[in-house]
Amino acid sequence: MSCDKCCWRLRSSAPPESKTASLLDAAIEELKHGLSELRELARGIHPAVLTQRGLAAGLDALAARAPFPVAISAELGEPLPPAVEAAAYFVVTEALTNVAKYAGASSAEVLVRRDEDRVVVEVSDDGVGGADPSAGSGLTGLADRVAALGGRLEVRSGPARGTVVRAQMPASPRVAMRTAPSP
Repeated sequence: MSCDKCCWRLRSSAPPESKTASLLDAAIEELKHGLSELRELARGIHPAVLTQRGLAAGLDALAARAPFPVAISAELGEPLPPAVEAAAYFVVTEALTNVAKYAGASSAEVLVRRDEDRVVVEVSDDGVGGADPSAGSGLTGLADRVAALGGRLEVRSGPARGTVVRAQMPASPRVAMRTAPSP
């Protein structure tokens, strides 16, 4: 029996409006969310939320799931090429994941904006700092993804000063396609 069917069977047997029913409802929602994320990872490159609702909605969803307040500012104007949009999304995803795991931060800020022919993605937190991209972390993979689009990733992180992850990538589809490596 699949996990979701099992949860629904348990849920239907719980007394309505009981604590057990409430806990099962929460577990079912978490399972749905987890399955959605797994499906996005299985698709690998372009999360469904980006295709269905765009980068701003994707960023809002990430902020809503974070265990701390996240302020989002996305000033993009016209849509970004799918590869750039996906890279921006994954920069924010990885940065917020690192904030949750390691930073001990009380909040984070996400800024996504166009700067002439580039898009700038910046995630900052008020945590303990000390992030080291050379330690073989997910930040290394992000740097590679951003570099494949002709961009660069920078990490500034000092002890007790929080961390800033900043990516700059071409905003033009022609630039992004021209600089991306061929398969």
